[in-house]
Amino acid sequence: MASNHKLVCARAARRQFGGAFQQAVRDYRGAKLAALTLARGLEERLPDGLSYLPLAFLYDGEVAQLSWEGSVSRANAEARARQGNFRVMARTRPLQAQEVEDRLYESVSSECGNNAIVVHDGRVHRDGRTIYAVHSRFCLDAVFNERARNEEVFEEAVQPLLDSALEGGRATVVFFGQTGTGKTYTARGALDLMSNLAFEKAETVEMCCYEMAGTRGGREAFFDLLAGHEKKQVKCLTGDDGNVHVRGAHKIVCSSPSELCAAMDRAFAWRSSECTERNEASSRSHCIFEFRFPQVGAEGADAADGNLGGLFRVVDLAGSERNFETQMHSRSMAERGGLINYSLLMLKECARVMHNNQKDLESQGMHVPFRSSRLTHLLRSSFTDDSHMTTVVATLSPSPTDVEHSLNTLQHVGMMRAARAWESPKLPAAPSPSEAWEPESKEAAGFDAVQGRGRALHSKLQDARKGQLNLHAFQMKTAVGGSIMKKYEAQSAKTETFIDARWHRELNVKVQDDLWVLRDADAEATQILSSWKAEQWAASKVHDLSRWSAETLQAFLQSLDLPGQVRIPKTMTGAQLRRLGRRGLAALCSDAATAEALDQALAGESQAGKAAAAAHRSTNMRMTALGNHKVHAAIEIEEPMSASHEASNAPAQHEPAPAMAA
Repeated sequence: MASNHKLVCARAARRQFGGAFQQAVRDYRGAKLAALTLARGLEERLPDGLSYLPLAFLYDGEVAQLSWEGSVSRANAEARARQGNFRVMARTRPLQAQEVEDRLYESVSSECGNNAIVVHDGRVHRDGRTIYAVHSRFCLDAVFNERARNEEVFEEAVQPLLDSALEGGRATVVFFGQTGTGKTYTARGALDLMSNLAFEKAETVEMCCYEMAGTRGGREAFFDLLAGHEKKQVKCLTGDDGNVHVRGAHKIVCSSPSELCAAMDRAFAWRSSECTERNEASSRSHCIFEFRFPQVGAEGADAADGNLGGLFRVVDLAGSERNFETQMHSRSMAERGGLINYSLLMLKECARVMHNNQKDLESQGMHVPFRSSRLTHLLRSSFTDDSHMTTVVATLSPSPTDVEHSLNTLQHVGMMRAARAWESPKLPAAPSPSEAWEPESKEAAGFDAVQGRGRALHSKLQDARKGQLNLHAFQMKTAVGGSIMKKYEAQSAKTETFIDARWHRELNVKVQDDLWVLRDADAEATQILSSWKAEQWAASKVHDLSRWSAETLQAFLQSLDLPGQVRIPKTMTGAQLRRLGRRGLAALCSDAATAEALDQALAGESQAGKAAAAAHRSTNMRMTALGNHKVHAAIEIEEPMSASHEASNAPAQHEPAPAMAA
């Protein structure tokens, strides 16, 4: 796991170079639009694969490939139609008013046609001279963009489960995500819609509500939210039927939607919340609603215990937080936060083991560790009963300050999903567009062929080699293996074995051991951002008189409000005017006042040029510091950027407005 100072520097880099990263997001979205246009206009006229060629020339190769797969190939388009007992979805909230005011860009893109989420992660390379963006795609069963309403989420994620429960089945919907991404808003919207639909098929609804929170001593416990201020503790016990039941909780039988909504309002009012570094009132417990729908004709003790009839459970999980956002937490808050994160981790682990057992990916059927946490113990039937329908809805923030959270959430829910790209059986298929026009197709090797428990593993050393191929080091000539001079080329670097990222100085990476880690995203594309540096260099030279052309000089003179006339030839450049000096400049003016005003204007341009050059040097120093994870550079960016709104006449430095406080 990355250390706190690395994460702080990464967030500061997205503020410092927000303009360049925003352009990378626009490039990806523009490539998607261009791919759709090319596919519709040229697919029928050109042979297979050739319609992709214009896209590869217009955009970065990896970005073009990723956008083509997301908008044209759409390998995950059928995921929404596939029905299963455990489904994973995601919803992205819109930018908040404060984020829009701070002019933050959207770092998350929704591919609704491909049922995937793409996260755009802007980074500064450790060489201190390169910035790049990593576009990571996560394929899910369904996604909802920032314009989706609660009704759309309810219809896709909740209503099938509610129908199953009304028919006598068992179903659970879980809302998972970072603090402040709209989990409770989405859960409350689903509950309100459910209250109206449930009474169309059921005369009465029995409801109980409880929360799972930490207690003194670092333990988890369940508390009844319908018991008022007492909040008495309840127990979750395993019954004879193998399911987990809540004993001791207060139950309310409702006969109308208004009664049910009033009971839910009462439960939400008593839910535990605390003021954190992100929100004034952040939920610090897992809130569970249980609704039972008695079947008509159910009699006896079983009906009284609620064993007959359907069960519908809504779980609003507490928000996850990273370490760098809990520095001001007290000891008790830190203990409760640790319990929350651990329970979320075990939820992911139980779902992962369940899917692996179903697909026989484990050599021996592994036991689902649902007893590792009180939360997973309560949701035991979701992992052990194939007839129990479960849907996990992950909520995401599009803000660039929350990229780490979004990646963490998608990595967790991605492991909960039943089908990943590298786990599905590989059938003979047509080559991808990028391979259709290549003379030779390379065979997949290395970790792509690993099966069993290592099916989702990849090598950090291989990542280090691959990530360095397009950087400046591969355009240089240096000593390799003693006195041998070798030019670094991306094509040869992939095959020659003497290039070792663990020790070679030109690769500038440090990998002590060849570690193997879980593959995170279903697909990734790395885009090196270079155009912003040329634009920044040009912006720093706008006020340099020696670089002005004759047209630029004439435009500058016309913009001045001079008292007299200036007789400067239309063919004179800025460098020629600079060599004239004060006496020569006065000879071209009609009077002394005009010469003085023109001299002051040129002196102002000279001062502005020096300020622009100083800002350019400062930006490069900050880039170097952020690339080496120097926290002082992040602190310097946090404080003075609030003054950037006032300096509207300053030269463009491709710096965004101050971002929302983390």
